[in-house]
Amino acid sequence: MKALRKGTIELTEKNKKWYNLPGYEMTGETLTLGNENENTTYVVFKGTWTRYGTVRDCGDHYIEAKYSSYDRIDKETLEITKDVEDE
Repeated sequence: MKALRKGTIELTEKNKKWYNLPGYEMTGETLTLGNENENTTYVVFKGTWTRYGTVRDCGDHYIEAKYSSYDRIDKETLEITKDVEDE
């Protein structure tokens, strides 16, 4: 799996309601992870920790929460570092 691209999502009331996670705020960014054949686009959130199945904005990087681990994704290069702490 690799980070394929960054994108945006409108911060409309409809989107805020649909992607509502108590204690989290949508950043207006999306991040697509996967490969050429299969990929998933995540809405990026800000919060105090990363919930399973989400991507959190941590300043200079993102954290993706998977089932039993976290991956760090550099914002500039989109390089992924596997099995990191959620910080």
